Amino acid sequence: MIYAYFILVFVTGGSSQAHGWTDVVAQLLALPVLAVGLWRLAEQPASRVRTLGLVAMAAVALLPWLQLLPLPQSWWLWAPARQSLSHDLATAGVQGVATTWSLTPAATLRSALSLLPALAMFAWVLGSDSTTQRRLLVLCVALPVASLVLGFLQLGAPQDSLLNPYPQWAPAMNGTFANPNHQGTAMLVGLGVCLAFAVGAIGARNPETGKARNPWPAIIAGATLLLGLPLTNSRAAVVIGVLMLVAAPLGMAASALRRSGRGRIGAMALVASAALAALGLSAAMGWMKVDEVEEIRWIMRHATFALAGLHLPWGSGTGSFVPVFQQALPDSLLLPNYVNAAHNDYAQTWLEGGLAGIIVAAVCASALAAAIVRYLRSHSGDRRLVWAGLLGIFALLAHAGADYALRTPALMTAAALLAALVIAQGAHGVAEDRRHLVPSTI
Repeated sequence: MIYAYFILVFVTGGSSQAHGWTDVVAQLLALPVLAVGLWRLAEQPASRVRTLGLVAMAAVALLPWLQLLPLPQSWWLWAPARQSLSHDLATAGVQGVATTWSLTPAATLRSALSLLPALAMFAWVLGSDSTTQRRLLVLCVALPVASLVLGFLQLGAPQDSLLNPYPQWAPAMNGTFANPNHQGTAMLVGLGVCLAFAVGAIGARNPETGKARNPWPAIIAGATLLLGLPLTNSRAAVVIGVLMLVAAPLGMAASALRRSGRGRIGAMALVASAALAALGLSAAMGWMKVDEVEEIRWIMRHATFALAGLHLPWGSGTGSFVPVFQQALPDSLLLPNYVNAAHNDYAQTWLEGGLAGIIVAAVCASALAAAIVRYLRSHSGDRRLVWAGLLGIFALLAHAGADYALRTPALMTAAALLAALVIAQGAHGVAEDRRHLVPSTI
């Protein structure tokens, strides 16, 4: 059930814009998946890590619904942008202005519904076993590879071909996505999974059969994804991919050394890995700033951050970016086409969510941090699953600084899968520790 649902969301959810009946089907099917996931969660042993994960899930789900509530007039006017809006409306003779938290309630409602597939996936994975999680990770590799193959086929087909799920745009190695940059993000997630399983197989044996684990399937799939990244024409994706290729083995080696009792060496390797990651990200930012003067995305990011300050403390409302940004559009962005996103998820979250959005993001980060700390202390979970989740999340968050891939249902659901996997493995360690504390009756 969950595998078919993930395939459906990935194949049909490659656009950040509403895509008709396929979105409705995915959202309706999310309800039974969410119900079954919560039912399975109720059978899991008590765990603070899992509870914190559920709190983060609830915070993400509730934020857009809270933004549909009305605010007292005096509170509504706290934001400078709303004071200006109220003045302009009064000048135009408009009376009885709604004081809903969100400036665009209809768009916020659509955003709330668009979260359903990701919430359903999170609940299911959080309550599933490691076997199910491994199979879902296989899909995280297989689906981007299939999308890459589809991208090759699209290049040789006409724009209105059945091979192009978004015929309003010419094919550009985008596969199942509307934007080739988002195709690159999906490939980075698959690459992270391949790296975790390839490195994790070195010197390891299958606990059931006792045979050495075979790293070659992961190596071949990872190489395919890595070589395909430049074809998406995403500079950021290429830099992040090369960075993951170098930093992932160091990070996993540091974890293994700490687990074997050589904590000092492991800490040094971890510091080296973090320094390498920071250096790589700095190089990536430098590369992306080569043509910064003409780079429209750079202008959009700065304009969004500046606009967000005028909408504090409430934010403009989830899903409100397009009309809100259009009203404060800088002269340098007067283009024939409208700006559909800030091309920086952090800036857009700050604008749309305000202080509440930052609090929700902090709760989510705390849940992940608690799971990671618990895993590092107990090492009870499957290290390949943990690192696959961490590398995939790193790729998504790193690319979010230059794009808006997390606004698509496909990658939003993949992010929920990876986050739930990391938290579930951390909770697994807690459960095992508690079982060890129970006196044996034999």
